[in-house]
Amino acid sequence: MADISYSIQAQVTKGALNQTLSASGVTANISTTGLIATTLNLGTAATQITTTNLSSLGLCFARSLTTVETHVVTIGRLVSGTLHGAVSLRAGEAAVFRMAAGDYAANAAVADSRVVVQITEG
Repeated sequence: MADISYSIQAQVTKGALNQTLSASGVTANISTTGLIATTLNLGTAATQITTTNLSSLGLCFARSLTTVETHVVTIGRLVSGTLHGAVSLRAGEAAVFRMAAGDYAANAAVADSRVVVQITEG
């Protein structure tokens, strides 16, 4: 049995466009029992996501906790103090992605935006 099981489902309806996006029963395994869960209160400067307690990076489940549409949260690689955004979350949005090795950070378009980040061991 897989260590992680999750599903993603969306219904897109705009004008003549009507499309269902679905990936159900997706499974993944983790190398070691480990998980980091943190809620970050972000400003406009990059805030590092500390992953030092994990031997390797695995799946990341992230969700913006803000309710204000203009409070976009960006997550990405941190290289020499610079955030290279890879994922942007608007108010209430969530994302699931596998993290490559490296340092990560997050910031927000508007200060006092919060995001919850859960990262499994690779």
